[in-house]
Amino acid sequence: MRFDFETPGHVRLDLRVPDGTIALETGTFESTTVELSGADEDELAKLARVELRETGDGYVVLVDLQKERGSGWRFLWKQGIRLDVRAPQGCDVRLSTGSADMTCDGRIGRLDAQTGSGDLSFGEIGGDVDVKAGSGDIALGRIGGRANVQAASGDIELAGVAGPAKIRAASGDVQVSEASQELTVQTASGDQEIGSVAAGSVTLQSASGDIEVGVRRGVRVWLDAKSLSGEASSDLELTDVPVDEGGPLVELRATAMSGDIRVTRA
Repeated sequence: MRFDFETPGHVRLDLRVPDGTIALETGTFESTTVELSGADEDELAKLARVELRETGDGYVVLVDLQKERGSGWRFLWKQGIRLDVRAPQGCDVRLSTGSADMTCDGRIGRLDAQTGSGDLSFGEIGGDVDVKAGSGDIALGRIGGRANVQAASGDIELAGVAGPAKIRAASGDVQVSEASQELTVQTASGDQEIGSVAAGSVTLQSASGDIEVGVRRGVRVWLDAKSLSGEASSDLELTDVPVDEGGPLVELRATAMSGDIRVTRA
């Protein structure tokens, strides 16, 4: 079942999919294509809702596959539903799902997602990110805005964040390759690996997980690192501190209960 919409302006995708697989491709398109497959097409047509809404600043494409629409969902989801979307690059994405996995090939604008056990994998994100997940893994490319990411037992991986970022995970690991501004990471048993921090307040807290963080060269550092029963070590020396007092400053606070802490130069 396929839908083709002319969307020459800005596009916002509103995807409400309880289960299945979602694949998004973005590019230099002036239209948006929605394709549903993997189940009986007649039954799917009765229960699915796909709409185009024109707004003052562009278009909203709604794909609503909520289970509450009918008793036929139990049979339908056993067959496995796949949603393929092709949309203009820079489109905003709003996702609500229970256990659907979603991948994105291309660049989007803003990402707002809530998922239970589904995995998320996105490339470049030009705007802000708000993601809340249960046990699903989250892998995001470079983020042009701020980021607020939460997960219970899933792992979180970010390639880079241009704006302030707050990340929380329980038993999952957190990996951030580059953080340009303020960064807060909280984990319970998950490890934290921060490749590079460049400026602002950086607060890293963990119970039993290890913490490793790199400070970009040429950046001044104010450091407070302590672990109750683990080891805390730093490769930073006084000779590493730049003479120029006007350069960027990182205020780094790293605390752990039983995990180890290591601070290096990135």
